[in-house]
Amino acid sequence: MIDTEYIDYMEGLATPPEHLVCSECAQLLTRTNAILERLEAELTRPRWAEPDTPPRPDHEVALDWLAALCGGHEAVTALDAAPLVEDGLDLPVVEDAAGRTQLEAVAALLDEVAADFPVEEVGFALRRALLRLWEIDPLVVDRPTQPAQVAAGIVWTVLGANGLAGPGGLVTATELQDRLGVKKMPSAYGKQLAAALRGFWPWQTQRPWGMRDLPDLEPLGYPDLLVSSVRRRLIRLRDQACLARDGGSPR
Repeated sequence: MIDTEYIDYMEGLATPPEHLVCSECAQLLTRTNAILERLEAELTRPRWAEPDTPPRPDHEVALDWLAALCGGHEAVTALDAAPLVEDGLDLPVVEDAAGRTQLEAVAALLDEVAADFPVEEVGFALRRALLRLWEIDPLVVDRPTQPAQVAAGIVWTVLGANGLAGPGGLVTATELQDRLGVKKMPSAYGKQLAAALRGFWPWQTQRPWGMRDLPDLEPLGYPDLLVSSVRRRLIRLRDQACLARDGGSPR
C-alpha cells in the first residue's frame, strides 16, 4: 500500500516527510516545487498583445531607398538623367612619386577594364570613383595594396552600385578576378572601398518591394557614380513616390 504521506507530498499538500527522503533531497525538492510554481504562474498570467506597428507607406520606403543611393533627399530631388561625361576626370597632381605611380597604375587598369564594356559611361564612373577615393581616403588606394586589387575593388563596387555586377551584368566576379589576376574575389577588395565612399551615413535601407524591375543596387551615396540608364529608372521611381506622397495616383 502507498503511504498516504507520500501521496500528500506528491499532490503538493505537504512538505516531504523526513522518513521518505533525506534532508538534502527534501530541500532540493522543495526549491524545485517553488520554481515550478512560479513558472506556472508566469505562464498562466494574462498577457496583453502589443499594438501592431502599421507598415510604412510604400512611397516613404522608396524615397528613403533613393536617398541612400543618391546621398540624401536633396540629391534625390536634383537627380537628372544626363549621361556621364569625361570632364573633370584628370588625375590630380601628386607630389609623392610612389603615390603618383600607384594612382596612375590603378587608373590605367580601370581604363583597360572599361574598354571591354559596351557602356562608355561605366569608364567615367570608374575614374570618378578612383578620384573620389583618393580625395576621401588615399590610404585605401595607395600601397601596400596592389594596383590590381584596388582596381578590382573599384570595378566591383561601381558595377554593384549600377546593378551591373554578376551574372546578367557586364562581368562576373570570376571573370573580373581572372581579368585582373587577383587572388581573392573582387568583392573582398571592394568592401573597404565601398565603406570609405559611404562614410558614416546609414545607407543600408530597404529596397521597395513593389519595384521588382529595379536591381538591388549597392548604395554608395553618389549619383555621379550611376550611369544615365540607372538614373532614369530612379527618376521614374522618385516621381511615382512623390505623386503618391502628395495624394495623387502613382500610375
